[in-house]
Amino acid sequence: AVNINYNIQRHVATAEKKFECFNIQDAKDFQTRVIESPVPVIVDFHATWCGPCKLLGPRLEAIISNKEGQVSLAKVDVDENVEIAMEYLVESLPTVIGFKNGRKINKFIGLQEDDAIDSFVEKLIH
Repeated sequence: AVNINYNIQRHVATAEKKFECFNIQDAKDFQTRVIESPVPVIVDFHATWCGPCKLLGPRLEAIISNKEGQVSLAKVDVDENVEIAMEYLVESLPTVIGFKNGRKINKFIGLQEDDAIDSFVEKLIH
């Protein structure tokens, strides 16, 4: 029984490492978790009232979850974080920006096909 329990705990730890997704609380949180991140971060600027955002979110999560921890996903609700959205010139939703080594690398606006999202993520990682 001890051995089985050990394997379960180990699996959970592995699953958590596989994919990190978090909601940004404020500008300080953004600085720490996106700008200072050791791995590339894809930032999904969205709003609760945005229809395409609701479709894009799960697709981003699915694609990023296959990258085995090489990239994280940060979600920024523009209604709660107006200053962050303004700083990165977010004018349309959804807007997705890729950050690497604290710098904005690339972005796309609107709902995209899965292969276009995957290509966006791959370019950010490599």
